[in-house]
Amino acid sequence: MKFLKIFAVLGLVNGAALAESDMDPEALAKRSLSQLANAEAISVDGAVSEEAVLSQGLKIRSHREGSILLSRSKGFMFSRSGALVNQVVSYDGSTVYGVGHTSKIFVSVPVSGTNDEVMDILTSEAGAYLPGRDMFYADVAEELLAEVSESHYLGLAPINGAACHYVVMRGPDVDWHLWMNEQDLLPCKYMITSKWMAGAPEFEITFSNWDLNPAISDSSFTMSAPEGYARAKFVDMQPEY
Repeated sequence: MKFLKIFAVLGLVNGAALAESDMDPEALAKRSLSQLANAEAISVDGAVSEEAVLSQGLKIRSHREGSILLSRSKGFMFSRSGALVNQVVSYDGSTVYGVGHTSKIFVSVPVSGTNDEVMDILTSEAGAYLPGRDMFYADVAEELLAEVSESHYLGLAPINGAACHYVVMRGPDVDWHLWMNEQDLLPCKYMITSKWMAGAPEFEITFSNWDLNPAISDSSFTMSAPEGYARAKFVDMQPEY
């Protein structure tokens, strides 16, 4: 715990522009995340860095870039590309789609529900992967803060050239970190540590180009199969390490 106390002292120096009452880590995180929850539509780019521990204990880290487009009433789209994967997953209110450009496959499955319900179905039942989806649930602040047992404000840290308030939260299974832009409190980076998994792998996504009022049409999330792409299941879209 000593290092946290040291960082907290540094935070008091670096974050001097904030009143002490504003430096409550959970309050800061809630203010930041509530902006996303209150937005009817969201557009943002994300750079994902993710660790995996292979069967022989080898830890590897993959890097991917992508974007998220979401409308609370019309659906969502997650895209990502990297050395092993180049794909898009979307939902238009009645159908979920997946396009795997590397393996040239297309998925289309009728489904209905809220964005939150469909994201859960896609990840828990269909084998789809939506990196960073935690940040885009309608009740994101409540979900992330519900099981926090310990929280710390660690001062200002630079992310992509911007000064960001840094908070860390402890939970029963994962610890999560959030960096928020000092100017508008929008998330700059979000990181999860799965502390009870072998090797404690980490997932992080660095955000850029937030737009909380993007133009979205009724067809923004509807997709069709590119020529020559084979029909498949969502599980077929996952990269093999």
